Amino acid sequence: MTTSKKKRFLYLSNFLFVLGLLAIILVAYFLIQSIRETFYQNRFENQYEFISLEEEGVVDPVQVFHGVKVNTFLQDEEDSGKKSGNIIIEVKDEPEAKLKGFTVQSGQEGMSAFDDAIQYKIMVENETGNESFIVSMRMTPKSEKLSSNPIKYRTYSINENGVISESNFDLGSKSNLQTQWIRGLSGEKYGYYTNLPYQKGGAISLLFLTLLGILFIMSGIWLRRRALLTGKDKVA
Repeated sequence: MTTSKKKRFLYLSNFLFVLGLLAIILVAYFLIQSIRETFYQNRFENQYEFISLEEEGVVDPVQVFHGVKVNTFLQDEEDSGKKSGNIIIEVKDEPEAKLKGFTVQSGQEGMSAFDDAIQYKIMVENETGNESFIVSMRMTPKSEKLSSNPIKYRTYSINENGVISESNFDLGSKSNLQTQWIRGLSGEKYGYYTNLPYQKGGAISLLFLTLLGILFIMSGIWLRRRALLTGKDKVA
C-alpha cells in the first residue's frame, strides 16, 4: 500500500468514526430527552386532569363556565352555505378572535368540525380541585406556507372566578401547561422536551440510527487497522 493510499484510508476511517460517534451522540440526546419527557408527562398527569366536555359523543360549541359564555361558529355559514370562511370565537357574547383561512370539516357535529383550529378543555388541579376552562387555537392554518415562520397559537384560560387570561406563543416558546393545551390541534401531539415519543416509528428511528452509528464506528476502526497493518507488513 502506497503512502498516499494509506493516508486516504486513514482519513476515511477517521471520517467514518466521527460520523458514527455523532450518530451515537444524537441518539443519546434524544433518548435522554425522551426520558425527561416521560417523567414530565407522568408528573403532569399526577397534578392535573382533563375533564371531557362530550355529551352523547359531541362537544357543543356553546359552553358556559362559571358564568362565562364561550361560543365558536363559522361566519355567515347559514347565509352562504359554505364550509370555509372566518371562524369566530365569542367570549361573553363579544367577538374575541377571528381565525382566517381554515376550512370547517363537512359532516362533523359540534366542535369536531373545528378540530384543525380550536379546542375546548376543562383542566382540574388535583391537589386543590380548582378548575380552568381552556380555549386553545391554532392561529396559522395548514394552507399557509410557513417557510421560516413558526406556527402560532393562542389560548384563553378562564378560572373559577371568571377571570380570563390570554397567551400567545409558538412551539419554541410554549410553557409546560401550554404543551398540554394544544395537544390534538390539527391531529398533532407535541411534547415539552421532545416530540419523539408521540411520533410513529420514533423508537425504530432511534434503533436504526444506533445501528448505523455502530456500523460507521466499526468500519472506521477496521479501515484504520487495515491501513496500519498493511503499512507494517510492507516495512517488514
